[in-house]
Amino acid sequence: MAKPFSLTEEKLDDLFVQEVVSVVKLVDMLPDKDNIVPTCTRWLNIFQQSTPKERFSRNYMLLLLHKQLNDHKSLGYPFTWPGSFQLDLRTLHQMSLKPNPAIGKDVVCCKFDESLNEEEQSSFSSCENIVEANRRLVKENAALTKESMELQCLIDKLQVKRAADKHAIKRINDQIYMLDKENRYLKRNFACSSISALKRLCNGQDPAMFFDTMFSVFCEDVSDHQQVQHFNELFKTLLHAHMDHYRRQQRAPLMEEASQSFDNLKAQVSKRYKNVLGMKLDAESHELTLSAMRYLAVLRKLFKATFKGKASTKKAVLKFLQHNYELMNEML
Repeated sequence: MAKPFSLTEEKLDDLFVQEVVSVVKLVDMLPDKDNIVPTCTRWLNIFQQSTPKERFSRNYMLLLLHKQLNDHKSLGYPFTWPGSFQLDLRTLHQMSLKPNPAIGKDVVCCKFDESLNEEEQSSFSSCENIVEANRRLVKENAALTKESMELQCLIDKLQVKRAADKHAIKRINDQIYMLDKENRYLKRNFACSSISALKRLCNGQDPAMFFDTMFSVFCEDVSDHQQVQHFNELFKTLLHAHMDHYRRQQRAPLMEEASQSFDNLKAQVSKRYKNVLGMKLDAESHELTLSAMRYLAVLRKLFKATFKGKASTKKAVLKFLQHNYELMNEML
């Protein structure tokens, strides 16, 4: 049983190549090959130069050439007919289906030799059913035409969609550009207003104006201004609460530090005045001692000059005065 035959262009080309190889081998084994080779070469060149539309006729004519060589060891009609070289392959194909006017014999209806392989027989048999093959090709062509129209319609829709998408992308890119430009403008304004607000806050101005300075350039209506004022009040309350909390936290350490400083100052003053008082007392004691010594010296002189009593008494008094004078002198 013959294998299923497909009329695709690739299959026809594959069969053509295989058939050319078979013909070349067959010609090489013919006894009269020297006379046959030029004609075969010429026809093989014609087959090689065939157009895509002549593929089927080309394969048919090559099979016919192969059959004549295999059956008769030579070439006959239409390959040896003088005007055949000027005709296209499809015309030769139609001519070969008719009886040879010279010998009255239909070369196409000749029975294949058993030396033809099974694929060649199936290919040649399919050529006899060209009408049926043409009908199938017409149906396939109609189906392909319909599919082509559907694909073209789809292409048109996709092109329309592509144009719309391209326009949408351009519009989106323009919007992105404008938004980016506006974003840069807002960032620059916000940076400037933030710096101004921080400078005013550091300079001791009312903190209730902090958010008003920062966001006033972005306010568009009354509600925006009210919201900013609300932020100002909240910030002021928060700042004062933080300051009060900080003062409460710092009060105890400050009191402790002040008390410690006072104690240190008190100790320093006390120590200093103790030294001063001690020095003053020492100076006064020294002064009193000197005064007492002077008074004792004066008293001794007066007593010695004016006393008229006993000599022993005078001696004892002078000795007492001298003794006290020496004691005071030791105290210096």
